[in-house]
Amino acid sequence: MKKSHLLLLFFLILISCSSDDAINATINGTVQRALDGNGIADQSVIVMTRKHTGSGLFSTIKELDRTEVITDVNGNFSAALINEVGAFITIVHQGDDDYSGTGIYTDYPINEPIIIEVDKFIKFKISVNNTNPIDGNDFINIDFFAGLINVKRTDIENFGIENTYHPEEQLPGGGTIGPWEETSWTGIDVKSIIYYSVPETAEHFKIRWIMKKNGIETDGFTDEIPHTIDQVNPFAFQY
Repeated sequence: MKKSHLLLLFFLILISCSSDDAINATINGTVQRALDGNGIADQSVIVMTRKHTGSGLFSTIKELDRTEVITDVNGNFSAALINEVGAFITIVHQGDDDYSGTGIYTDYPINEPIIIEVDKFIKFKISVNNTNPIDGNDFINIDFFAGLINVKRTDIENFGIENTYHPEEQLPGGGTIGPWEETSWTGIDVKSIIYYSVPETAEHFKIRWIMKKNGIETDGFTDEIPHTIDQVNPFAFQY
């Protein structure tokens, strides 16, 4: 009987320790526009609690809990997740067609409000036309230049020859690379449209081009492209 009492006491101590270590934490945050601080509605955010375990070569990160939340009309979100001593918050925000996101794991202290700053995308529709063809070796390569900010290329439409496409390639040591495509064309009948989404805080809004005609290669930048944030901005690149 005495042994049973001791076992029961030991079990209760274990439960008590477990409940002290694993409790719920309410995590609050906001997704807001970097330019003006306005909250952004309907943004998907993955919220996790994690903690480091082990040390040195045996150190790992253990995920305690996770959930996906959607921001409200003011850009706010809240999540109740399992918390333990030494835990921290990890956020993943992908963004969408209208607002930027990194899609990478970003860590925050457990007791601080989370602010995720995003850019609204300015959208461009760039038409590319070979208006002065020489021969079938005519070459053009263009990219959107926005300074140090990443640009999303969302689509390519070809109404003449196809742009350059690289199929999947096997690597010598195993694995593969590709497939991938370039915004480049070789030939006369180039009539294409490229769609870009550019963060509003970009330093520049230009086209960077490399061209080869009649065996002569040239390159350069266009002037800044005029744009309006709430429409798809057309621009004609002719060469």
